Order: sequence, then C-alpha cells, then structure tokens
Amino acid sequence: MNIKDELEKSIPVNITLTENEKATIRYRVRQSRTSNFYLKPVVVFALFIMITVVLAVPVMLSIVKEENTPQSNSNHSSHPLTEEQKQQYYEQYKKIVKKANEQKVGSTIGLSPFEEFNHWVTPEKFKKEIQSMLEADLKTEREEIAARSSDLEPAVTDLDGETTKPTYIYIPNIIRKIEVTAKFKTQYNAELDRNIFVGVDNVSTQFAKYSGPGTWKQTSYKASLVDGGKKYKIRIEGIFSLSNISNEKAFTIEFNCDEFGGIY
Repeated sequence: MNIKDELEKSIPVNITLTENEKATIRYRVRQSRTSNFYLKPVVVFALFIMITVVLAVPVMLSIVKEENTPQSNSNHSSHPLTEEQKQQYYEQYKKIVKKANEQKVGSTIGLSPFEEFNHWVTPEKFKKEIQSMLEADLKTEREEIAARSSDLEPAVTDLDGETTKPTYIYIPNIIRKIEVTAKFKTQYNAELDRNIFVGVDNVSTQFAKYSGPGTWKQTSYKASLVDGGKKYKIRIEGIFSLSNISNEKAFTIEFNCDEFGGIY
C-alpha cells in the first residue's frame, strides 16, 4: 500500500471557507507578526533613557559643584567692598608698592590716591601683578645688558692702585655705560697658595664719556667678599636724572682676583 497516495486522496481538492473563518485566520496571522516585533520599541526606549541619564549626570554634578564653590575674593561684582575694606586693601597695596620700589630697578611704581583708585583686587593678586611688572623689567634689563657686554673694556689698575671697570646700567628704555672705581687690597694666602682679596675702599662711580644724556649720583654701596676671597660683589645704589625726572637705580658689579693678585 502506498501511504502517500492514500493521504493525497484523503485531502479535499477544494476547500471552501466562510467569511468568518477567513477573518479569524487573518487576525491570527497579524497577531503572530506583531508579537515578533512588539518588544523592539520598548528596548529602544529603555536604551534612550539610559543614555540620557548617563550624559546628564556629569552635567548635573558640574552645576552642583559650581554652585557650592566659593566665589573668588578677586571678583567683587556680587559682593562690593565696603569703604572700610577698601581702606584696608589700600594700606596693603601701599606696603607692596613700597617694598617693590626698594628693589630700585630704575623705575618708580606709583599708586593713585585712594579717592581715584579703582583697581580693587585682593592684596595677593595685587602683589602678583606688581611682581610680574618687576620681573618683566629685570628680564629686559638682562637681555639689553647681555647684548652690549661683549664690547666692554677690561678692568684697568692705575699707578695709585685704583681699579676701574666699566659696566652698563638699565633704566626702562634707557641704557648707560658707567665706570666703577675702587681701591682693593690683596694678600698672598699660603693655605690656598694664591693671592686673594682682603679689603676694598673708595668705591665710586661715574658715567663713561659719550654715554648719553642724563646725570648719575651715587648714594651708597655694599661690598661682599665671596668665593673664598677670590671675588668681590659690590651693590651700588644711586639716582639717575634725565629731563627733570629722577629714578633710583641699584646694580651689582663683580671684581675678581687672580692667583697673582691681578684684578679683573
């Protein structure tokens, strides 16, 4: 017996469905297709929420941190200084300016009268601003002098035992050649088996010839013996005047003693 043939004979050739049966079959097919994709929008929505939360948390934390961070004292726009606070700041400004001018870089830093002053920052910030100005001037001074120092003549000692050595001094936008003269004492040191400095007197200064307009008046000097007596560092202070404007200026010059007592 052929089972296949028997099954084919048992299946009706034409199947007639009613309208209700057709509608039922279409509904079940549609439900089956829909269920296959029903979870996808839900998953996409959940992923969207998760990504939004992850991106939003750092921003919210940053905002909270900014709100909890104390405002800088240098910004008084939301909390203006009282007159008493301004007076306290101004007194500290004066001390900062005075200390800066004691360095005598060649320019005098001024401070506007209290009634006209309007740059109210913390004393700490004011000090940094002044220090930046000084450092800029000193940097320019080093560069300007270094560019000319190769042309300086060597030190010369005359018959009276006085040694003269030239150098340059810098006042903002002005550079002048100046000669430093001093009378040194040297002595042989058996332990070192060489000559060293043992004293200095009569330190004086004057502008070199053809140095340029302006006058110089020395006010003080301080000599320091270093390097085991082989070197003198002399800090000299004075007043440079030009066109009725005077500025205090300090500079340092070095004198060296060779093993035979020669000074350079």
